Amino acid sequence: MAKFRRRTCIILSLFILFIFSLMMGLKMLRPNKAAFGDPFGLDLLPEVRQRTPHLVKNVDSQRSDKINSETNIKNLKSVEISVKPSKASEPYLEELPPLNYYLHIFYYSWYGNPQFDGKYIHWNHPILKHWDPRITKDYPQGKHNPPDDIGSSFYPELGSYSSRDPSVIETHMKQMYSASIGVLALSWYPPDSSDENGAPTDDLVPAILDKAHKYNLKSASTQSSVIQQRSLFTSNHIKIEMIKTCTKM
Repeated sequence: MAKFRRRTCIILSLFILFIFSLMMGLKMLRPNKAAFGDPFGLDLLPEVRQRTPHLVKNVDSQRSDKINSETNIKNLKSVEISVKPSKASEPYLEELPPLNYYLHIFYYSWYGNPQFDGKYIHWNHPILKHWDPRITKDYPQGKHNPPDDIGSSFYPELGSYSSRDPSVIETHMKQMYSASIGVLALSWYPPDSSDENGAPTDDLVPAILDKAHKYNLKSASTQSSVIQQRSLFTSNHIKIEMIKTCTKM
């Protein structure tokens, strides 16, 4: 009889251990985001049931932390999208020193490119020859080939620009103002006149003078005349044409 009781107790203990292992296994397989309540069978074990509210609270807190982190990331992304990249800082006009009207700069408006003029003008003028013919033959001949090879000792920051580009004129005047240059000495040809490598630019004078006036630059004119006869009549004719051009503004 005692042997039967002992065997019954052992079988019952093994059965309880099996049920407990099965319930713990089901609990491990239960997903964290499950919509149903406590795992099946935990209500039979009071001690384990007392710990389940803490487990539920931990899961809820982790879920809320994850939602908050996702919300913060979205907010950061929206802020990144709404913030525009800052442009290169330029000095404010009022922060610059006053203009020095004793400083003059020569300004040539005879440059052209295909975008505004249909072709390159003055950037492709003939290569200047050395005064000694014996040295000249050792160097390239012909014309410059823009946009990489231009008729200039230095390559401009604006590239092979056109003097007819309004943004170029604006930039040039702003650069003069930033350098405290007070007077613009404009190289001028009479109407329908130009040098052998250029094109008439008399129609550009009003636009250039308007931009110069915007930055309080004073203007002067240098007479780049191709007229061979330098008589008094020719000189007076050039002055009259210059006055006519300025009064068109």
